[in-house]
Amino acid sequence: MRTLGVVPPRVELRQLRTFQAVVRHRTVTDAAVALDLDPVPLALVSAPAHPLAARAALTPEDLKHERLLVNVPECSFWMVGNKILGSGPKRIKVGGVPVMRAWAEHGLGISLLPRFAVADSLRSGALVPLDLPLMDLSLRLVWREDREALPGMRDILYAAARP
Repeated sequence: MRTLGVVPPRVELRQLRTFQAVVRHRTVTDAAVALDLDPVPLALVSAPAHPLAARAALTPEDLKHERLLVNVPECSFWMVGNKILGSGPKRIKVGGVPVMRAWAEHGLGISLLPRFAVADSLRSGALVPLDLPLMDLSLRLVWREDREALPGMRDILYAAARP
């Protein structure tokens, strides 16, 4: 298992630089251990008939009047969207990844999702990638070291650490 270090006690997990998970309003009271997972490539997608689908070299400014299909503010894709796109696009809360993908396929907005979640839709032509430079999502798994012995926890940690 690869550990990166210890998170100081009482640190808000949302404040960790690369931590991108739903842990809102919880604090670590004991030392925590962290594992950086592989990068997750992202895709900003739309329906093929979307007006921006054929445009090259988009900027966040080009998207400021768009409808960005999102989940909840604690979602890692929402957080990365804020970093990449700023506050410009209007956030439309629609649900999880399958719902965001389906709404985008039906031309109801654009969505920033992991490339693996839209790969089939991109291959079939139901979605097209918008030409905006994107960063990969960095994920960090954080857990309490004193909970590693709980049933199933080691299995989860080893599965996450596999290359």
